[in-house]
Amino acid sequence: MLVEDIRSWDVESQHRTGTDGDLRTSEMLVKRLTDAGVSARIVEFPFERRVPKDCFVEVGGTRIGGIPLFDGGETDGILEAPLVTAGQDGVIGLGQATANGGPQNLQLLSHRNRDTHEALIGIARSETPGIAMLNADSYTEPLGVPVLIIDGEQANTLQASAQTGATAKLHVNFEIEQSTATNVEVHLAGQSSDLDPLVVMTPKSSWWTSTAERCGGIAAWLASARSLAARTPERDVILTANTGHELGHVGLEYFLSQNPGLARDAHSWVHLGANFAAKGSQIRMQYSNDKLRETFAKYLTTNEVVVASEVGGDIRPGGEARNIFDGGGNYVSLLGSNRLFHHPDDRMSNNVDLEVAMRTRNAVVDLVLELSSAAG
Repeated sequence: MLVEDIRSWDVESQHRTGTDGDLRTSEMLVKRLTDAGVSARIVEFPFERRVPKDCFVEVGGTRIGGIPLFDGGETDGILEAPLVTAGQDGVIGLGQATANGGPQNLQLLSHRNRDTHEALIGIARSETPGIAMLNADSYTEPLGVPVLIIDGEQANTLQASAQTGATAKLHVNFEIEQSTATNVEVHLAGQSSDLDPLVVMTPKSSWWTSTAERCGGIAAWLASARSLAARTPERDVILTANTGHELGHVGLEYFLSQNPGLARDAHSWVHLGANFAAKGSQIRMQYSNDKLRETFAKYLTTNEVVVASEVGGDIRPGGEARNIFDGGGNYVSLLGSNRLFHHPDDRMSNNVDLEVAMRTRNAVVDLVLELSSAAG
C-alpha cells in the first residue's frame, strides 16, 4: 500500500494550487480512501492564481527565462538598467536564492523588503540544473520589489555582467486567473462527542511533483485515515489534506476559517510536514508541549526513526504547524531536510527513502491511534 500511495502522487507532475493538477490530486486522494472504505470529500474554494507571463532577464543580447517570487512585485513594462551585485548602488541587484533558506535568502529578501533596488534577480542554488522555488508566504498580500529566480546554470553569465555593470533588461509580470482550489477532508465520528477532536493535517500542493517533499506526509495521512476508519475512535477525528502550502498556506487558512476556534480548541493537531521521507533527510520533530513530545518520541523510537533535531513550543515552528502555534493550539509535527527541496528533480525514483517512509508512516499511525483515544 505504501508504494502504491507514493506512486499515485508521483505520476502527477503538477501539484500547484488552483491548477488542474490540484484537483486531480484531490480526486486521487479521495479514490484511494474510498477504495479502502473511507468516506472522504473534496472541499472547493475560489482562488486567484498569479500566473507568471513572459518573465526574463536579458544581458548582452542573451535572454534568460526565470520564475518570479509569487509574493513579490512586478516591473512596469521592461526595466532597463545596469546590473549590480545586490546591496550596491543600482537599480537591478543580483543575489542568491536557495529553497532551503539560510543567510543568502535572508539577504535577498531583506533587500526586497527594504526596496534597496527597484528589482532583484536571485540565482537558484541546487545540486542539479533547474529552479528550486521559494515559497510565497505573503501570497495574499504581495510585497516588495519584483524578484526573478534564475537557474544556477546562468550564474557565471549574470555574475560577470554584474561585475562590469552591464545593462540588463528585466521583465516580471503576472496575470490573475480566477480558479478553484481544493482541500480533502475526512470526518470520523468518535464514540464520545464530548471529547475534543483530534486533527491530522498534511499539505497536498507544491511547486513541482515534489515526491520526497510530500510523500511521507501523504502516505502517513492516508494510512492514518484507513486505520482509524477500521475501528471507531473514542474522540472525533478530522483529517485534512490542504492545498496552498507553497502560497502562504491558503488551503489551511480556508479550513480554519470554516472551523473557527478549532486551532485552539482541538485536543491536538498532528502536522505531517515536508521531506521526512527524502533520502538523507535530517528529521525534525516540533511540539507544543512535553506530553505530546514524549508520546510521539515513544513511537518514533519503537519504529527506529532517528530524529536529528527538535523544536519546542517556545519557538514558532516551521510549516503548517506555525498556523496552529499562532492560534494557541496543541500540536506535534514531523518534517525534515531534502537535497532536492522545491526542485523539479524531486521524484520517487531518485529521492524517496521507502524504508524511512514506512517507519515514519507506522510511527504516525501509532501516534494517531493513541491520541484518538479518550486518554490520549
